Amino acid sequence: MKKTLTAVISILLIAVFLASAVLAVNLELNIKIRRKLSTMIRPFEIVATAPKQILLTETGPIIDEQSKELMSIYETQGKVFLNVVHLNFDGVSSHYDQKNKVLSIIAGEEHLTVTESGVSTLNGEKIDINVALINLGEAIYISLDDLNRLSIGDKIGFSQVNASQGGNVIIMNAYWPISEVTLNDGTWIFETHDALLERQKNDYEIDFLYRIGNLFNKTRILDESKRISVVAYDLGDDTLFIVDQSNTAGYVAKTDNMVLNTRPPEKTQLPNARHLSFSDPIVMTWEAVYSYNPDPKVLPEMPYVNVVSPTWYELADSSGGITGKPSDDYIAWATGKSFHLWPLVSNAFDIDRTHDFLHDFFARKQFIEKLIEEAVLKGYEGINIDFENVYLADRDALTHFVNEFVYYAHQKNLMVSMDVTVMGGSDNWSKCYDHPRLGKIVDFLVIMAYDEYWASSPVSGPVASYDWVEKHMTALAEVVDSRKLVLGIPLYTRVWREYPAEDVANKERVKSTAIGMEAQNTLIEKYALKPIWDEVDRLFYATFFENDAQVKIWIENAVTIKEKAKLVDTLNLKGVATWRRGFETPDIWPVFKLLFD
Repeated sequence: MKKTLTAVISILLIAVFLASAVLAVNLELNIKIRRKLSTMIRPFEIVATAPKQILLTETGPIIDEQSKELMSIYETQGKVFLNVVHLNFDGVSSHYDQKNKVLSIIAGEEHLTVTESGVSTLNGEKIDINVALINLGEAIYISLDDLNRLSIGDKIGFSQVNASQGGNVIIMNAYWPISEVTLNDGTWIFETHDALLERQKNDYEIDFLYRIGNLFNKTRILDESKRISVVAYDLGDDTLFIVDQSNTAGYVAKTDNMVLNTRPPEKTQLPNARHLSFSDPIVMTWEAVYSYNPDPKVLPEMPYVNVVSPTWYELADSSGGITGKPSDDYIAWATGKSFHLWPLVSNAFDIDRTHDFLHDFFARKQFIEKLIEEAVLKGYEGINIDFENVYLADRDALTHFVNEFVYYAHQKNLMVSMDVTVMGGSDNWSKCYDHPRLGKIVDFLVIMAYDEYWASSPVSGPVASYDWVEKHMTALAEVVDSRKLVLGIPLYTRVWREYPAEDVANKERVKSTAIGMEAQNTLIEKYALKPIWDEVDRLFYATFFENDAQVKIWIENAVTIKEKAKLVDTLNLKGVATWRRGFETPDIWPVFKLLFD
């Protein structure tokens, strides 16, 4: 018996020795075995963590930075508070005026205002319900419970989900779709993304695995999940953020059998305000009014034009004052010609005045009331908003102002259009516009698809080449209902003069002058130019030398305007707008017949 036991022990020792020798030489096999052991043993401990307030958005979770204070309020008062910045999405906008301590919220055809003390008005009427606001850090929060006691709360769609004692507060929105996935049995849920990544790294870290004691170290996790369906966000690095039915929220490793399925939103009809319709294709032209109005007696016939927009009104100061140059004679002329009259109101392109105005509730209120009162008094059918040169940081404030304006304008059956540049470009002239949201708010979005090469451009080029216009209008039609898009077309061009630079080798110094079509044609005739057709730009091009400069012109005429106007049919747009009346030659207006064919 002793000999048998001794023989067995000897064989085992030899086997261990041989295995150790093999593992010492075969590092890949060594690591594979250690990883297998790590997977099999998997010691862990479940740790408690401070509860958080988490908003589940369409694109990902937002863990509120003020969770500690919010959870304290929730535990003591039973109230959930939501940061008002989240009240800015399709169909909903908000703005808190720090100076006057007023919160303004627009959701579809409802307008809620709340003062610092909670005094509230809904659609202009004071209501008995006080809506609580609190200030945490530099952010303003609104009581979700109070908000949801009002009809506007249902339109906004936020609600707390699966309340659990001592757990996270989870907020969802009924208008947002949610992705779900079924976890595997024994899936570890980590508190932080870094903790999950650290565990995954250790499973493949040679130094970590060679220290055999590390295989038995307990990993700290939030929970070990059963095979259940959870809300999930794919973080793109084989990890998911999940929230389960008990409101445990954390990070898990994604495996090949985990397939995310999108759950459609509970509500599909966003709280958009009603929109006013315009049955015909829009053919609009701006009437530039600087010092004085034109004499209607000398205005030309404009066949196929059905909307005129004189540039009459301007934001005069940051308190909402307005200056205007309306003309009774022009109004009578437009009415007699059966034109729809949509006067333009601008912000004078004053960026700081606009900033102060947008952040002042009472300034916006005065401006809107005065302009709508004027429109009703003079019989306008619409207003054209032209706010340009706006700080990128004021993007949401601008959107909310437009939403407020449309809310009150529609009560008087006034159509609202807004002029914006194409997407991309500079912060203050392009990116300041939230094109998708504005497209849902206004009746029509007029795209100023020109100044591809602008007045102070460092190089010469066309004002609006066809391929540039087509590219940007196609992109816009992907994020805005195409039937709400109006293509802005230039009736002018630029004469470019290039001079040899005197301070840099092999460079040109460029100057430009904007001219209308009559002046352009005079120049062509004067120099007996023979324009060349550019099939890509779909423009005529001409060049000549004048003194010490090479002069370049990308020519706009009835042929080039017609090419751009064809995009209305190609992209299913609502119509065109031309800048500006007075730059054109008489043969331009008949071009727009194609919109009615």
